[in-house]
Amino acid sequence: MEYDVKLSVTGTYKGREMLFVMELTGEDYICKKAINLGKGDKGAIHSIINYESSVYLADSYNNKIYKYDFDLNELSEATVGRDPRHMCIDEENMCMYVANFESDNVSVIDMSAFTMIESIPAGIKPHDVLFNKNNSRLYTCCYEENEIIEYLDSREKNRQFTSDGKPMHMLIWEDSLIIMTYYVNGNVHTKINFINLESGNIEDVIVLDGLSSDFDINNINKMLYLINIVDKSLYIIDIEKRKTAKTVFLGGYPESLAVGEKYVYVTNSKKNRICAIDIDKMVVSRYVDLGFSPSCIKIIN
Repeated sequence: MEYDVKLSVTGTYKGREMLFVMELTGEDYICKKAINLGKGDKGAIHSIINYESSVYLADSYNNKIYKYDFDLNELSEATVGRDPRHMCIDEENMCMYVANFESDNVSVIDMSAFTMIESIPAGIKPHDVLFNKNNSRLYTCCYEENEIIEYLDSREKNRQFTSDGKPMHMLIWEDSLIIMTYYVNGNVHTKINFINLESGNIEDVIVLDGLSSDFDINNINKMLYLINIVDKSLYIIDIEKRKTAKTVFLGGYPESLAVGEKYVYVTNSKKNRICAIDIDKMVVSRYVDLGFSPSCIKIIN
């Protein structure tokens, strides 16, 4: 039976932290794998990424990166710095970079041995990390300092950019670094910074009321998708025009998103479901009700 999309999803089931590998077909799903990661109060999966036949999970509570191999059905782990938040893969050097929020550094994991081999000094409270294959540069955003650090191949600091707001998440778009930041001046705002990678200057800033939890890009239609947990909506932002094209109300507590070919999939931990938003029509297409409370979500290619 053909399915619409294959996903890796983390969530809570009967007080246990779980990883689910599932196939979605219409409003139904088949759970292909369910991996027990331990009691919910003994772990905190902050983010996940998929690469080849594995999913990688950052456990902020236990200072671990987990690797689950779909084909071998094996779960392994690597110890990193304190409070790991986000990860990225460097295919040139076959390593993973991990931003450690409380260690003020970036851990380097050898992908083949799956062990930490190096620690790179960063600024205060690095939250996200990104490898740009277009220029072979590594970037990390430091929440406490409103700063993005660029590293050379030698792991030496090359440049430092100042962000408008406290940086949380990063994406690459052509010759720009897109930064999602928080800004508080009595009210909480989310700011989307567009930083020119050549000059290091901020070219544009989009200001949104409320707090955002996740965002990602669709490279085909040139749209940025962003979750606002305050007004419980998905913001669809035109990257070239640099303005909001549409907002889609989701309700509940939207947690995380994944951009597919035809749909954007958003987990909702309060409603225990995944919402599929039609990319072309920019409307909710369907809901997939789950038997657990979901959090992180990624598409398995």
